[in-house]
Amino acid sequence: MPLLQTFEIPVAHVDDGGDVADLIRAMQAIHGPDYGFSVGRWDGDTVLGTPEGRTVYRFVVEAGEASISLQPGDPVRGPSSRGPYQNGGAHAQVTSSHSEALWPGDVIASNKTLGAAEVTGTGVYFEVLTETTAYASPKLSLLRNLESRPGGCAAYPGAFRRETLPPARPADDATDRVGVNRVNEHTLDMRPDRSPFPKKHYHGPVPGRSGTSVNHSETAIMLPRSVYGLPEVDNTPEGHALIYRNPKEGAADSFTVPVRPGTIVVTPATHEVVYGHCFANAFAMLIAIPGFGGPSGLMDG
Repeated sequence: MPLLQTFEIPVAHVDDGGDVADLIRAMQAIHGPDYGFSVGRWDGDTVLGTPEGRTVYRFVVEAGEASISLQPGDPVRGPSSRGPYQNGGAHAQVTSSHSEALWPGDVIASNKTLGAAEVTGTGVYFEVLTETTAYASPKLSLLRNLESRPGGCAAYPGAFRRETLPPARPADDATDRVGVNRVNEHTLDMRPDRSPFPKKHYHGPVPGRSGTSVNHSETAIMLPRSVYGLPEVDNTPEGHALIYRNPKEGAADSFTVPVRPGTIVVTPATHEVVYGHCFANAFAMLIAIPGFGGPSGLMDG
């Protein structure tokens, strides 16, 4: 069932093709030809490929008895403890062919080095296509096995907050704050029934090469808490996000976006306009494009 309201920021549900098409067009307008976006699905044995010279990140939103085939040498972030992996460096390396179950929140990457991804079962994913840089992309990030590090909008004790595509931090004195980052992601459980409450904040465009700066967006994709054994808020999967039109001036000018698993909400930060947000009740993947290297701030009120 689609959302019943239209918002001035891009909002869609993965099951609503018309709203998804509008959201994709809006994201292309924000980020230009260096990126590509889509919502995709697979059903049965499927090969997820990649165009030459590009990297594709596929953020799994729904999965039904789904799995991915892994081959020796594939880099994996968050490997299963009993799997055939050799740990060391940024990612574990697969030592023999095997399959891993895919859950909502996992991330699959493909490029010339990583190769295509062979999946089975059924699944829905949000896809981001970008240039390949020196960023160390894992073939697979398994959200369920990553360590939680509370902070940011999930700073309460015991918070679920995990990074599937952590940023490569530029040097403190770097003027280019984009660096090799094109896509970063963390997943967190933002809750109104814990303390501290999620923060009202905003991000701005990110300084890049040669004194330029590039537009930024943070895209939230809602996941079902039940997959990770997390309690619902008020016994319902329905939640909400708060969006702020003039975040540098405070939190007075805002509107509410209802969300549920599968909802996609994009918060833009361009040279013309910056929106703020507070995902007050949401378990979500937060996809940062190109990363969190720009100016940001907290809001009063």
